[in-house]
Amino acid sequence: MAKKQDSSSQNLLELNQNSTVTSLPDDGTDIEKYRESNEAKKLVAWVQSEWQKAKTARTQKQLQWFHNMAMFYGHQWVEQTRGNFPEDYRDKLFTPRKPYYHQKKTINRTRAYVRWELSKLLSQFPTAQAIPASSEDQDQRAAFAAEQAWTSISDAKKLRNHLSRAMWWTVVTGNGFIKTSWDQNCYDKFSGQPGDIKFGSVTPFHLFVPDIREQDIEDQPFVINAYTKTVEWAEYYFAKELGDRRLSPSTSAANQIIDEAYLNLGNSKAPDSVVVYETWVKPGGTKLLPEGGVIISIDDMLINVYRGGFPYSHGMYPFTKFEHIPTATFYADSPIVDLAQLQKEYNGLRSEISEAGRRMAKPQLIAPMGSIVPSKLTNEPGLVIQYKPGMAPPQPLPLSPLPQYYLDQQDRVLNDWIDISGEREVSRGSTPPGVTSGTAISYLQEASNQYLTPQFQSVEAGIEKIASSTIELFVQYVDMPRKIRTIGADGAFDTMLLRGADVASGTDIRIEPGSSFAKSRAAQEARIMDMFAVGIIDQPTAARMLEIGGVQKIMDTMNVAERKAQRENIKMKMLTPDDIEMARMQMQEEIMSQLDPEMLAEPEIMTELENLPLPTIIPVDEFDVHEVHIETHNKFRMSQEYEILPDEIKEQFAKHVAMHEQIVQQKQLKQFLEMIPGDGSPEGGAPLAGDQMTVDIGPEMGPGATMAPNGAVPDMAPEQGV
Repeated sequence: MAKKQDSSSQNLLELNQNSTVTSLPDDGTDIEKYRESNEAKKLVAWVQSEWQKAKTARTQKQLQWFHNMAMFYGHQWVEQTRGNFPEDYRDKLFTPRKPYYHQKKTINRTRAYVRWELSKLLSQFPTAQAIPASSEDQDQRAAFAAEQAWTSISDAKKLRNHLSRAMWWTVVTGNGFIKTSWDQNCYDKFSGQPGDIKFGSVTPFHLFVPDIREQDIEDQPFVINAYTKTVEWAEYYFAKELGDRRLSPSTSAANQIIDEAYLNLGNSKAPDSVVVYETWVKPGGTKLLPEGGVIISIDDMLINVYRGGFPYSHGMYPFTKFEHIPTATFYADSPIVDLAQLQKEYNGLRSEISEAGRRMAKPQLIAPMGSIVPSKLTNEPGLVIQYKPGMAPPQPLPLSPLPQYYLDQQDRVLNDWIDISGEREVSRGSTPPGVTSGTAISYLQEASNQYLTPQFQSVEAGIEKIASSTIELFVQYVDMPRKIRTIGADGAFDTMLLRGADVASGTDIRIEPGSSFAKSRAAQEARIMDMFAVGIIDQPTAARMLEIGGVQKIMDTMNVAERKAQRENIKMKMLTPDDIEMARMQMQEEIMSQLDPEMLAEPEIMTELENLPLPTIIPVDEFDVHEVHIETHNKFRMSQEYEILPDEIKEQFAKHVAMHEQIVQQKQLKQFLEMIPGDGSPEGGAPLAGDQMTVDIGPEMGPGATMAPNGAVPDMAPEQGV
């Protein structure tokens, strides 16, 4: 059987066991009486039965996970027992015995692949955005508060660390899970209030589902999260539910979840652990819980139960699934499944080449029987080999060098490795020789990212579910204001007091598509240099963007500007003709209040007041990034939703965009005038020192300024804004 391996794999498994235990609210059940009922005993027996079925159904898949882990840890000469083996040793991993003089070199390319794959999947944390329930200011503020709450909670609870662990399992086994739960047994360290949101990485070994053919975890009738804990821990954590009861260690707890025999880790200590089963049942998952619920049991003892459906109002499982290579089944695959044979073949080639080199350095000898004493032959330099006179002296055994095609097989294996793994130069952060163009690097980077599109989509979908679950839990359980600490787009620290009701209208969290894709810094720098070369940006701007984080700061500003324009789109499309008419009347009243009573008596003035163009209700701010606003507004104006809007609303969009365009034209004209060359004389085209040059570029477009249909601003129209 296999040689005893180090305990690094077991340590990792223990660290990655689910660290968050669900604390159930009180649903009115007298757990002491209910625990002794027949219904409770049936629930526990049902959990044990379904867990055993789910475990048996994925036996081969679990064996593949152990094999992948062995490849990662460098135990790459393992094989699976097949054929006439005793039942206890069947379908296990073992290391075949070989003669001591056989080389067994291990060049662990699998570990390097996992490291690169993790770097790509974790290089960018997806960007979340809360969608308001309506265009009302209250809902807009709720959406902003939800984004702030999500950012603060995910940072405070170290979600990125849990995501890193989940991604390791995703790359190695093809499946990773994160649990998002509410723990009422802990306290918020800022407010001191009981209860807080917790994240935890769950290994695929600890999560069981009944239907392996169903790919989506939310479509599973129930999910069992089984994990081992020490007796001391279980009695302390469930002290309230256990009362005076005491737990007995399970003799097989150590191997119930992760069978140590697979990695031949052994278990010399007496068992002191128990198996905790946390079963989440959706409505209709079992007739024992027709409305759904949660069952917590230890071995064959019921600890607690919630029978009124899910305790969480969002109605989703607290487990979020990440998958690598989809297989149209619940458990995805890892690329290591395809790379394992190449890894073993590469190790075999390197071992045989090394062994051939040793034979060349220390050749075998041919000698007549009895002519020498073989035990006296050593590697000592200058050794004198004595042989019996009259017999032929020992001769080196003729050896033929390895053929070139055999040596070239190494390169063929490596090329196959690159094709299967997708580890090309750009994906590793470097560029092919001779490629310096930012566009070319970006294209190669995009092609490399497209190879991992399903993986990036899985990360984004998973983070979106975690974010939505987090905000929903915050709304459900946080009744008193809590301090939320965030960092704004400008890098400034900010704090606010929020409770669940403040974000109730902003629980629709969306992840920006493509925000998790790995980005090449070399491509960004090359793109900046290309923009500078053609004159799109000037030297100071290029210098700022080339600083560390400079590109990201520019992108943050662009994102903030785009989102502000999107909020303006929502406000404008929600306007009604009554809103526009009311704004017109307000504008007329303000103008009339500024005119003399004698002028109001003139029919021409009244006619002009009655025929004033419709005011622009949504103002344009001077600090807007106007180019981004124009692009965002026009993008909406090309949509089908815009086509069905009333003409009055379309006119509001047109005037709003025209105001942005006029400000852009004013800035461009000002820059053009500053660039006019001059030689210091009137003939040079530029004014002399002390002279003044006046250019009429129209009146200033302040917030709420009203434009006439021809693009001019009426002299008599004051600033308007709602």
